[in-house]
Amino acid sequence: MPDEKNKVFTAHHRRSLDPTPTAAQPGFVGPEVQQIGRRAWLARMVTGAFAVWTELTFGFGRRGWGIALGDADLATSLAAAQAQDPVKALRVITEFVNAYVLVRGKEIAIVDSGLPNNGAKFGEVIKTAGLGWDAVGHLILTHYHPDHVGSMGEVLAAASKAAVYAGAEDIPQIKSPRPIKPVGDGDEVFGLRIIATPGHTPGHISVLDPVGSLLVVGDAMTNINNNLGGSNPQYTANMAQANESVKKLAALKFEKAVFGHGEPIEQGAAVAVAKLAGTL
Repeated sequence: MPDEKNKVFTAHHRRSLDPTPTAAQPGFVGPEVQQIGRRAWLARMVTGAFAVWTELTFGFGRRGWGIALGDADLATSLAAAQAQDPVKALRVITEFVNAYVLVRGKEIAIVDSGLPNNGAKFGEVIKTAGLGWDAVGHLILTHYHPDHVGSMGEVLAAASKAAVYAGAEDIPQIKSPRPIKPVGDGDEVFGLRIIATPGHTPGHISVLDPVGSLLVVGDAMTNINNNLGGSNPQYTANMAQANESVKKLAALKFEKAVFGHGEPIEQGAAVAVAKLAGTL
């Protein structure tokens, strides 16, 4: 939403969620008394399981085990898909706009940066997760409107290692102190799937965590006062395209949804979005 019209929405965004810290990931002590993480342990287990499956299915014997154990890419990809933890979404309220700190293990991706002069709020939320700014590796911008990129400079100044991502069509409208990497439909960042949801802006994107069944909507929809609706027409570049994006989101599988404007839906979010899509 352009900043000159922000006051229209101020009254709708005062309620917050209490973010809770994430627990440290348990280690595993193997025969070599070497502590490894849960993901590494699962990777080894999956690799071995794949080798057993190859032998039992195809009877390749020692050759089969060699093929299975040597196929590092396949084993690693399978392990990564199964071993990844769901992200925990911590809400950052910047007056009437929501941004999100997504925590996975000891790493963080931030989605949107809210209104200007709110960098300290992100630091406070990150601290509640028991982490620091050095854990932030990614800043994903759902779109270029100033109420979603306003604190980008402060966030990037503190998160010195963070890469920045946005939809290609929106990048020319974003003034960033760091190069922005274009992302499109189906791309992956931090284990998150990028969903192209144009309409609100030409390059608007949403973000899906398949493991945690969580959709970060951006402004493709709103849920102000728990009243789910499509993209706000007052600030939407192409309403017909925005409606098609809602229908696209309705075809995805997710249990929870969080929004740039309004309250989260903790359960049954996909059902609610499907009902909305049916009215558009």
